[in-house]
Amino acid sequence: MKKFLAMLLMLLLFVSPALADQSRVIDESDVLTADQEAALEKAIALIGEQYQFDILLLTKDSIDGKVPRYYAADYYDYNGYGYGDSHDGTMLLLVTGGGEGNRDYTIVNTGKGEKVMSDSAMYEIEDDILPYLRMSNYSTAMARFVTGVEARLADYTPARRTAKVAPILILIGVAVGAIVALVLKGQMKTVRRKVGASSYIRDGSFHLSRVQDIYLYTSTTRRKIETQSSGGHGGGGFTGSSGTHHTSHSGKF
Repeated sequence: MKKFLAMLLMLLLFVSPALADQSRVIDESDVLTADQEAALEKAIALIGEQYQFDILLLTKDSIDGKVPRYYAADYYDYNGYGYGDSHDGTMLLLVTGGGEGNRDYTIVNTGKGEKVMSDSAMYEIEDDILPYLRMSNYSTAMARFVTGVEARLADYTPARRTAKVAPILILIGVAVGAIVALVLKGQMKTVRRKVGASSYIRDGSFHLSRVQDIYLYTSTTRRKIETQSSGGHGGGGFTGSSGTHHTSHSGKF
């Protein structure tokens, strides 16, 4: 397995991403290690090379009270991100500071990204990354965001094209997964499992006298569907100050 991952990473060294002079992982909050940044950059480069689709990851301690989706859209537009005339791509903005108005996440989509990242796609990705954001596990959240976008790009690929590029798409999916696995590796702790329960019990300390099932409570999770009128959060289309149209989802973590 290690040799396989090494081969995939060597392959990525020969990928020549468009717009290679710009970083796609801008970690102003300093929540990633250098290795994590490099792995995410490689995954994004590979996705961009195959799908002609941009992914931008931006972390900030604060955006000084600005509306997150407008801040993200302007950052994307004025820094020249996106492929083609329609600037195809998506970005994830994480405002990581603990002050008033912070701890925000925002997904902003442009061009083809508005179709690829539908409302349902964004909700699914949000549900996947939010548990990690709430634990301040930003590297895992960003890695899962990248793989989530790649999966939806693969689904979006027209059927007539899929037959030709299916082997390539499979390789890309595996390669991106391998890169992201390297990002996630640092979050894992190896634990040696004991064979029997007796290893965890002190002699003479456990006496079972009664067994009974007691119903305690029911947990219900409700999700509010935000609108554009709710303080800049929620979904829907909007136009940034550059005149470019975007769609977005935003929320707190």
